[in-house]
Amino acid sequence: MTDKKALSRQEWRLHWPLLLAATFGISFGGIPTTTLGLFMQPLQDAFGWSRTTISLGMTVFAVAVIPLSPVAGAMVDRFGARAIAIPGLALCGLSFAGFSLMNGAIALWIGMWVIYSSVSVLIRTMVWNPPVATAFVINRGIALAIMLSGMSVASATVPLLTHTLISEFGWRTAYIALGLGWTGIALLLVIPFFKVTPRAQLPRAEASSETAEALEAASVPGGLTFGQALRSVTIIRIALACLLATLLGSAWGVHMIPIYTSLGVERVTAASLAMVSGAAAIASRLVAGSILDRFNFGMLPLVFLATPAIAYALLLVGHGSLPIIVAVALLIGIGSGASLYLIIYLTTQYAGLRHFGKIYGTISMMTGISAGIGPVSAGWIYDTTGSYELYLMIGIPIFILSGLLVMGLGPYPEFAPDDAPATSQ
Repeated sequence: MTDKKALSRQEWRLHWPLLLAATFGISFGGIPTTTLGLFMQPLQDAFGWSRTTISLGMTVFAVAVIPLSPVAGAMVDRFGARAIAIPGLALCGLSFAGFSLMNGAIALWIGMWVIYSSVSVLIRTMVWNPPVATAFVINRGIALAIMLSGMSVASATVPLLTHTLISEFGWRTAYIALGLGWTGIALLLVIPFFKVTPRAQLPRAEASSETAEALEAASVPGGLTFGQALRSVTIIRIALACLLATLLGSAWGVHMIPIYTSLGVERVTAASLAMVSGAAAIASRLVAGSILDRFNFGMLPLVFLATPAIAYALLLVGHGSLPIIVAVALLIGIGSGASLYLIIYLTTQYAGLRHFGKIYGTISMMTGISAGIGPVSAGWIYDTTGSYELYLMIGIPIFILSGLLVMGLGPYPEFAPDDAPATSQ
């Protein structure tokens, strides 16, 4: 126990700058989805676009990401995460700022989404996960939870920031400030710190040689081959759960502010509710990470992935009550915060790190389809029915099903370094 504690302290002491850089780097990935709902009304006012048309940007995003995610994953496996992350952040910031050039032409709107989508695969989770998962062996669960909390921090702070920027300076300036400002700060951390020190150069912790050698072996990438992952029932279940959760989560991310305002909530209050969801998301990821570092709790994925179903039910019966809406924001944060983390953690544990980039890239390709369908479907439902009630009703059973898919996956396989798994699921 003392040996393990010593090595645990060494992980934090040596790799916290890497974790900080990855946490801030991954945060920009959620900004386009989180802010689109706030840009929706200004774009409607400026160009007369419908919500379906504006939401179509997320469909373009999904279609463009589908073929590119596996390619980006393979690039990470071959060239390393750092070589992909730095140019990826720079290109994403520039392309997001490019949305300020909108002139009312829908073709330009679609074209800018094609450009942004093409470069966004360079900063997806599969880029940031492998170095963190490699550096943190004993504390992998909590480290991945902290890394993914970067997206929750962005989701909590960016809506109110975006509302302020739009109100004070206009939507064009808001696009520029978010694109160049956020990625600029991220690059200041990623360039110097997003790298893993080779194990041979690390100082030895005060631990027995047996414990150190065991953890050394655990830190060497091992796992399923790409073909084994495609045939694994466990990986397929994880991918389907991710697909369903993304279908609803992407729709909520884009339409969250419009949903709140349709219930009579003031726009600034709706933006502030994102902070409630963001704080809850951070807490849920940290709790899930702490639990999974100690136990393989089969019911945990069901609990978290199905939680938003309760929130949707409350919205349907709450009649715009502000206390109920605050409770909804908490529940959405708890569910959405832990769900992405659980999908990534489960993929890491059941597929290993040997070909994580290609495996998770393929899962991202599949879920990209649902990420494109979700927002435009919610927009179409609103434009057709005048409310989001049908979207909420459909969402309840889908969230429950996504949780059931990843309940009780079984014990984690033990992967030999750079070899096939010793046991398989």
